[in-house]
Amino acid sequence: EAAQFLAPARSSLTKNSGMGGLFSCCFGGKFTDLEATATEWEIKCAQKWISAVIGPNGSKINELKFMTGAEITIDRTTADPVTIRITGDPKQVKAAREAVSAVIKDAENPDYEGAAGKKFRQEADAHAQRAERLAKEKDALFDAGDKAGGRAKLEEVKAAQRSMHEANAKAAKAIFENRNKGKGKMYMDFHGLRKTEAIDLLHTRLAELSGAKGDLELVPGAGKHSGGGGAVLKPAVVSLLKEKGLKFEEKTAGSLLVKLA
Repeated sequence: EAAQFLAPARSSLTKNSGMGGLFSCCFGGKFTDLEATATEWEIKCAQKWISAVIGPNGSKINELKFMTGAEITIDRTTADPVTIRITGDPKQVKAAREAVSAVIKDAENPDYEGAAGKKFRQEADAHAQRAERLAKEKDALFDAGDKAGGRAKLEEVKAAQRSMHEANAKAAKAIFENRNKGKGKMYMDFHGLRKTEAIDLLHTRLAELSGAKGDLELVPGAGKHSGGGGAVLKPAVVSLLKEKGLKFEEKTAGSLLVKLA
């Protein structure tokens, strides 16, 4: 659901060429030289990613405006996709167009894992595949009446599974550090983690914060990347908080504030 770039509404080139109104500047997915002179631009963005462009309380869109000098507005009259309008001088419009597009791209395909997390996940997947292959070999040995060979192969299966669990544990640690480094004990972003990993980390953190006061911010996400089944982690986090009798409130669709007292 990548952003769709529309034609610039006005530019110095349109004036000189005698063409009026909107017209296409994109052919085969590539921009012509109109993008260098455009003073207005529109981007179509899927509704579910527009919050990334706006940011909490408008923080991201204000940052984009400040960094590029362009005026960036969200057309609230359009439903899905949403129209983002950019105006300014050509340099400002180009900078804003690239910045907004980068934000949308990151929202569509976020790198939650980081390099280390990705490496350990790949190792875990390789061990899982090996365990599956060995399990088939084990079954074949038992089916052939080779009990000794089957038992030996079973030990190989168990070893591969242990390696898989160890690699996944390393991945969870690396991913959590990638998302939370430098953010302190009162913040936990669970993006990139599996449900059991996130819940285990939350159990540990709540134990560490026993007796502490303040707001613990949890970011389980809104489930936008969870597929058609909807959010998986957020309901599990909410269930745990209720189980422990902790008071909390929804900060955004993907984050919660836990009131520690």
